Amino acid sequence: MLTKLTTAGLVLAVTLPAAALAGSDLKMDADGDGAVSMTEFNEALPDAGASVFAEIDVDASGTLTEEEIAAAVEGGLLPEMSSEG
Repeated sequence: MLTKLTTAGLVLAVTLPAAALAGSDLKMDADGDGAVSMTEFNEALPDAGASVFAEIDVDASGTLTEEEIAAAVEGGLLPEMSSEG
């Protein structure tokens, strides 16, 4: 499990576009509905994959909330992003 999390973290750290997440804004939320769908996640992070999305989607709703993304950042699944840039 730790190896999977570490690998996912490294993949995301390398592939996450700097503008994908910024502060509390859901920059990946292309349609502005307040949640990030699997499609939006894949567009922002094409190398992350469904397993990373599922791990972040703790309520298994099929979308990521701002809270789930913040928890993923705090848990090391996603890197913390600056609001600049």
